[in-house]
Amino acid sequence: MSPYTDIYLDAVFLINFTMDFFILWAAAKLGKLPTNFKRLILGAFIGAGYAVMIFLPALNLLGTFLAKILCSLLIIIISYKPTGIRWFLKSAAYFYLVSFILGGAVLGSMYLFNSDPLVIETWNGIIVNTVSFEVFWLLAGLAMAIILGIWGASYIRKNLQQGPWLVKAEIELFNTLIEVDALVDTGNQLVDPISKEPVMVIEHKKMVNILPPELIKMLDNKNLPPLDKLINTLLGPQWATRIRLIPFTSLGNQNGMLLGIKPDLVRIRDGDKICTNPAAIVAIYHRKLCPQGTYQALVHPDMLVSD
Repeated sequence: MSPYTDIYLDAVFLINFTMDFFILWAAAKLGKLPTNFKRLILGAFIGAGYAVMIFLPALNLLGTFLAKILCSLLIIIISYKPTGIRWFLKSAAYFYLVSFILGGAVLGSMYLFNSDPLVIETWNGIIVNTVSFEVFWLLAGLAMAIILGIWGASYIRKNLQQGPWLVKAEIELFNTLIEVDALVDTGNQLVDPISKEPVMVIEHKKMVNILPPELIKMLDNKNLPPLDKLINTLLGPQWATRIRLIPFTSLGNQNGMLLGIKPDLVRIRDGDKICTNPAAIVAIYHRKLCPQGTYQALVHPDMLVSD
C-alpha cells in the first residue's frame, strides 16, 4: 500500500466550513446563545482554515491536543462573544455537546452503512483507519444539526430546561409601548373565559403610562379595593371594549378575580424568535411577582407561537 494519501485541501475546507457553520448554528439554537450570521460565518471560516493548516508539514504542531482546544475556544469567542465566564462556559458546553453528537452520528453512520472493508493508511507516520467519505455522510451530519437546532431546542425548553425561562414582552396600547422582562410560567393556565385567549399577568407599576392614575393609586394600596371600584376608574369609550374579568384560583383564594385589559398587541421575544399575539389579554396584578425584580410579568406558554 502506498504511504501517500491524496488530500484535496479545497474539499477539506468546504466540508469543514459547512459542518462548522451548522454546528455553531445548532449550538446557538440549543443554548439560546447570542450570535448573528456574520459571527457564525467567521467562526466556521476559522475552523475550516485550521482544518486545512494542520495538513501542512510546516504546521504539524497545530495538530496537537492543546492547539485544537485553543482553536475551538477562539471559535467560541468569535461566534458567540460571551460577556462573562458563565456565558463562556455555557457556550463552550453547547458547542462541544453538538460537536460530539454530530461527530458520533456521522462516524456511526459511516461504519454502520458502509459495506466496504476498512482501509488502513498512514499520514506523517501515524496509522489511521479510514473509510471513503461520501457526500451522503456530510448530508447526514447536516440533517442531524438541523434537527438539533430546530426540534432539539424546542424539546429542551419545554421538557428539560432548568431554572427560569425568561423572555422579553412588549405590550402596545393607545400608541404606547410597554417593555418588561417576563417569566414563561408553564403552570399558568389563565384564559379569557369568553374568547379563550391566553392571559399574561403583569405588575401594575409597569402599566403607569397606560392606566388611569386613579387606578394605579388604588392598586398601590396593600388592601386591594373591590373589583367594581377598580372598573369604575376605567369608565370611558376607550376602555369599554377592553375590560375583561379573569377568574383565577390560588392558595387561599379559590374564587379570585383579576382585572384584565385587552391591548392592541402583545409581542414576545424569545431569543431570535418573535411571537405576536393580537388577541391576548393582560391581567393587572397589584403586587410584585418576583421579590428580586428579575421579571415583572408571567407569560402563558400558548403565547409562544411563531408568526
